[in-house]
Amino acid sequence: GKHVVTANKLVLAKWGEELFSAAAEEKVQLYYEASVGGGIPVIRGINESLTADRIEQIIGIINGTTNYILTKMTLEKASFETALKEAQEKGYAEADPTSDIEGYDAAYKLSIMSRQAFGVRIDPDSIYREGISKISTRDIDYAAKFGYTLKLLAIAEEDDNSLELRVHPAMVPVSHPIASVNDSFNAVIIRGKAVGELMLYGRGAGDLPTGSAVIGDLISIMRSNICTGTSNKYGSTLHPKRLKEAGENRTGFYIRLNVRDVAGTLGSISTIFGKHNISILSVTQDVGEDNNASLVFFTHKAMEKNMKASLENIKKLGNVNRVESILRVEDFN
Repeated sequence: GKHVVTANKLVLAKWGEELFSAAAEEKVQLYYEASVGGGIPVIRGINESLTADRIEQIIGIINGTTNYILTKMTLEKASFETALKEAQEKGYAEADPTSDIEGYDAAYKLSIMSRQAFGVRIDPDSIYREGISKISTRDIDYAAKFGYTLKLLAIAEEDDNSLELRVHPAMVPVSHPIASVNDSFNAVIIRGKAVGELMLYGRGAGDLPTGSAVIGDLISIMRSNICTGTSNKYGSTLHPKRLKEAGENRTGFYIRLNVRDVAGTLGSISTIFGKHNISILSVTQDVGEDNNASLVFFTHKAMEKNMKASLENIKKLGNVNRVESILRVEDFN
């Protein structure tokens, strides 16, 4: 019978519906502004300021730990291991950093935002998720060479009553505002049908930003502000929407291969891409040692399942030693 304020994203992501039902039954309010983005008013923004709009897309940097690590790797050329150790020393990362670096934390937050923005129950385990532990400084160097920087993105997009949800590292153009979000800062871009793109930016974690959000929720309850965060607002109206399979997702791709530097290798790879309807945007070759070379491809947007099938065939080519890296490219078009 008590109102509840929480900052616990895992509980809301996994058992939110049970909590919403209990709050509705008891006619009390459940607030959770601090569960996503620390002191950034993402929850209130979606449910108050944008309540008259139709949200089409959310793109966010919503994990400060991974953003700090990628910033260190980009600006200071630190290795992943060194950057992670620094994040732990500063208190940005736990002793066991799995939830952050493997994208679980971002998936929990994305499910909460998507539940509000699109009115659909989201199982966080159904969100396509990929972490940053396999990213190397070499990938970051190639990104910079082609005008990109690497960020761990959480993306939700509605299209024809189908919902695309994914969390993964991605190359973003250095000219885009989200590329300049560094260190432990967070940013959320919300695209509405009427308002276009909005960007919320700030401290996504920490005692003072999180505390500010919690106290803000308490004050809202004290004011009986039923337009913000009530159990009815957040817990009752759901809409049937289809969650896309991971293979249906469409993005640009960056692929780095280690190959034998012999005639015909590039042609064979290009043929396989063509057979799977993947258009190459650019290709670069860097010759290494022992007659080996790195081939780096950037592609136009392609279906995830087509890329997966292509790489399975490419791995079977005699002149391909290994697939060293595959990352998505988000041009925000």
